[in-house]
Amino acid sequence: MKAIFYLIIDTIFLGLNFHLAKVILKEVNFIEAGFWRFLFGVVTLMVLGVKKLPSFKIIRKNLKGISLIGFIGLFGFNLFFFLGLLNTSAVNAALIVSLNPALTLLFSFKILKTPINKIQITGIIIAFFGVSYLILKGNVTNFSNIQFNYGDILILLANVFFALHHVWVKKYNTTISNLNFTLLTSLCCLIGFFILLPISGMEIVITHTRNFWMAVFGIGCLGTALAYFYGKKEFRLREQIKQEFI
Repeated sequence: MKAIFYLIIDTIFLGLNFHLAKVILKEVNFIEAGFWRFLFGVVTLMVLGVKKLPSFKIIRKNLKGISLIGFIGLFGFNLFFFLGLLNTSAVNAALIVSLNPALTLLFSFKILKTPINKIQITGIIIAFFGVSYLILKGNVTNFSNIQFNYGDILILLANVFFALHHVWVKKYNTTISNLNFTLLTSLCCLIGFFILLPISGMEIVITHTRNFWMAVFGIGCLGTALAYFYGKKEFRLREQIKQEFI
């Protein structure tokens, strides 16, 4: 039951991100949007787990995994996610990202040599057909008129990074708690956006609207900190349940 509960929370929070990101991008560029998202996310995670931070020795031991997931998986996903949303709709982005579980299975098979059973293969096929049906609006004759714009391609690229993120979490997150691992990888992502801030033209005086800050709070605290945290907990619970039946 816990895994289902975590999955529901994770799905709701991540689903809100598409709308909230569009609200944020009305006032700032994609680099600043990513910076504010992970600034709020990291602060939230620190409040939740500041008393349980791992030692420097443990962090150094897991530095490769933390760096891969944080600087490439998370940072790569968010960079192309925000940039893609500047050029496509939230609905299109959500449809493309909905293929992430199927893409994660394929990467897991390739990188971790995880076997894919018949049920999972069926799920992958249904996922691709389901998204295609929605894109075609139920009319097969629309297939020849499909046009993927620049934003859709960027979201698809972001999806690849997010799938790699999931696979690397399974591979490297073995000795650090979910909360601390999420905090450390999110901190890497924040550092990545902070480095890019000088080229974004971010203003020193902050004059953003109330809607902007509400969206930042939602995407940072809920859609980043809690969503990533509960997502990892749900993933681990599913793995434990799977092992019990093997």
